[in-house]
Amino acid sequence: MTSSAAATDRPGARSPGRSRLSLSRRRGLELWLLLVPAIVFFAAFFLFPLGYGVYMSTTDFTTSTFFTGEAPFVGLDNFVAIFQSSVLGTAIVNTILITVVSVTAELVIGLALALLFNRAFPGSRWLPLLILIPWLLPSVVVAIVWKWMLSGDGAVNGILKTLGLPTDAWLADPGTALWCVILVAIWASLPYWSTILSAALKQVPEDQLEAAQLDGAGPWARLIHIVIPSIWPVISVLVIMSVVYALLIVDLVLVLTSGGPANSTVTLGLLSYRAAFTTFDFGQAGAYGMLLLLISLAFALVYTWLSARREKAER
Repeated sequence: MTSSAAATDRPGARSPGRSRLSLSRRRGLELWLLLVPAIVFFAAFFLFPLGYGVYMSTTDFTTSTFFTGEAPFVGLDNFVAIFQSSVLGTAIVNTILITVVSVTAELVIGLALALLFNRAFPGSRWLPLLILIPWLLPSVVVAIVWKWMLSGDGAVNGILKTLGLPTDAWLADPGTALWCVILVAIWASLPYWSTILSAALKQVPEDQLEAAQLDGAGPWARLIHIVIPSIWPVISVLVIMSVVYALLIVDLVLVLTSGGPANSTVTLGLLSYRAAFTTFDFGQAGAYGMLLLLISLAFALVYTWLSARREKAER
C-alpha cells in the first residue's frame, strides 16, 4: 500500500471531493452571513413600515388604537375619503410640480456650478466650501430664514425697493407662494448637487476631452457627448434621491406657508402630516402615504423606461 493510500485510509482523513464540498459550503455560509444583516435591515426599515402602512390605510386607526390595540377594518373607506377631499387635486399637482421643477433646476444649475468649480479662478478653493453652508443647515432653520426674507418687510423686498422694482408679500400671495417654496427647495439642495457633481467631474477622462477638442468639438458637444455620459451613473443616483426627497417634502412647506394661502402650497406630504398629527386620523394618513408611494412608483417606472431607452440608443 502506498503512503498516499495509507493517508487516505486513516480515520478522520478527508477525500479531495469532500474537502471541496466543505469549502463551497463554507463560502456559501460566509455569503449568507454577509447578506443577513442587509436582509434584516431591509425587512425592518422598509418591508415592515410598508406593510404596516398598508394595514393602517385599511383600518380606522386612531389615537385610541394605541391603548386598546383595536383598529376596525374599513377596507377602502380611507381612500374614498381622501379622494373626496376638495384639496387632493391641488396637493397632487403641487407635489408633482415641486418635484419636476426643483429636480430639473437642481440638475441644470448644480451641473453648471460643478463645471465652474472645476475651473481655476480667484476663490475657486474656498467658494465650494462656502456654498456648502445652506446644505449643512437644518431644513427648519432654512425655512425660517427664508420666511423672514420673503415677508413684506423682509430683505428681498428691501433689495427690490432699493432697485426700484415692485414688491409683494411673496408667501401671502397665492400666485407666488408655491414658486417661493420651489425656490427655497432648490436653494437648499444645490450645494449637495454641486459638490457631488464636482467630485464626479474629476473622473471624466482628460484624454477624451483633449482629443475631442483637437477634432474641433466645441464646449457644448464635449459636454453632451463626453462629460454627461461619463458621469451619468452619478446623475442617476442624484435624480432618484432628489425625487424621493421632493415628493416627501413637508418641513419646508409647513414652516414657510403651512399649506396656504388658500391651500395654494399644500402637498400630499403635508396632507398626510395633517391627518396624522392634527386630526389624529392615522388611517387617512396611511392612505395619503400609499398614494405617495404610487406616485413614486410612477416616477420610477418613467425613469427606468427613459434609462433603458438611453442605454439601448448607446449600443
